[in-house]
Amino acid sequence: MKLEFDPIADAAYFEIAQGEIATTREIEPGIHGDYDAEDHLIGIEVLGVSKRSDVEGIAKAA
Repeated sequence: MKLEFDPIADAAYFEIAQGEIATTREIEPGIHGDYDAEDHLIGIEVLGVSKRSDVEGIAKAA
């Protein structure tokens, strides 16, 4: 598994498995799943990461 974050795009990509992407489907607004030819999930892209996380809240809870 591999995680990439692009702060300029405010996007994260979780690579679950290596493979060629055959299709991409929206899981929910701003979250897309990449699937191979056999319809296995191989990656997830999350857009607007900073709007989805509460970093300050997490830090206060720790």
